[in-house]
Amino acid sequence: MRKTSIFTFIVFAALLVLTLPAYADSFVTFSQPSAPYTTMTTNYGGGDGSGGYITSLGPFSFSVTMYERAVTASWETWNAPPAVESSTPNVLYTNGPSSVTLTLNGSPSIVGFELEPDFGNDAVSAAFYNGATLIDSVNLDVNWSSGALLFALADTTPGASISSVAITDDTSDDFAIAQLRAGSGTVTPEPGTLSLLGLGMLGLAKLAYRNVKA
Repeated sequence: MRKTSIFTFIVFAALLVLTLPAYADSFVTFSQPSAPYTTMTTNYGGGDGSGGYITSLGPFSFSVTMYERAVTASWETWNAPPAVESSTPNVLYTNGPSSVTLTLNGSPSIVGFELEPDFGNDAVSAAFYNGATLIDSVNLDVNWSSGALLFALADTTPGASISSVAITDDTSDDFAIAQLRAGSGTVTPEPGTLSLLGLGMLGLAKLAYRNVKA
């Protein structure tokens, strides 16, 4: 009788854990600009490299004025494929501020950009939001000398979207971003921690069931 109760408890707990991800925000991050990221998004670039100033680009609005520069001229370095899309993009430079918030129009579920700091090896965070809810924060160490990296995320929760991205250089350095992308599509998330835990508990339940039969 006692073994049966333990078996029942384990099965119930496993099923409960497995259902939790359905009620949580699920997401996928991209470390490189490969498919499906590039095929499901539109590339809005990084300005025209003219040296002018802009406060918006495509569906992106910026919390600070961004300075349009070109890697082939005034910015000087970036990175190379496959880490980034191009080694010579046009970029948008914060020109002083160490943080900027990108506000999105059109309710995209996939958003990304490349980033390189002005100087040093900097810890950079990009917090992706669905309204006031944090989906996840992508945190990378990025080198200023040909070290640009991709910050990109897809919200895979049905009906959800990305409304803003708060970018912060945690070493208080300014930075440039490029290859701003946004779009929507179906991306399959990898099994999350809770799902793996639930599957593990079901494995324990199987062992418990064998013990009950024995």
